[in-house]
Amino acid sequence: MTGTPDEGTPESGDVGGQPTGQSLSGELKSSLEWLEHAALAGGDLVRLAGLELKLAAGDSGRLLLLALAAVPIVLLAWIGISVLLGWLVLLWLGSGTLAIITFILVQLLAMGIMAVYARKFARSLSFPATSRQLQALKEQLNGAQDTGKSDSHSG
Repeated sequence: MTGTPDEGTPESGDVGGQPTGQSLSGELKSSLEWLEHAALAGGDLVRLAGLELKLAAGDSGRLLLLALAAVPIVLLAWIGISVLLGWLVLLWLGSGTLAIITFILVQLLAMGIMAVYARKFARSLSFPATSRQLQALKEQLNGAQDTGKSDSHSG
C-alpha cells in the first residue's frame, strides 16, 4: 500500500502543503486591511498630536501670564517677610534703627545669594567643557605643528 503522495496532501517535509490561490488571496486581503487600519490609526494619532500641540501652545501662554502675575505677589510677600523680621527686632530690642538695619540686611543677604548663583550660572553660559575641549584641540594642533617644524629644521 505504498503510493505516491497526492498533490493535495503535504509531503514529508511540508507542514501545510502548498497554499492555494484562494488562501493566498485571503491573506493578502487581510494584510491590506490591516495596513489600511494601521494607516488610519496613524493618521488619527498625528491629528491628535497636532491638536494637543495647539492646546499646549495655548496653555503655555496662559502659564506665562500666570508667572508674570505671580512676580509682584512674590515680591510683596518677600517685602512682607522682611518687614515682619524688622518689626520683631523692634519689639524685642525696642530700637527702630536696628529694625531698619535688619530689614536692609535681609535684602542684602538675598541679593548676595542671588549674585553667587548668577555668577555660577554665568560660568555655565560660557560653555566651559567646550572651551576646554577646544583649547586641548588647539594645543594638539600647535604641538603637531611644532613637531613638524623641528623635524624640517633638523633634517
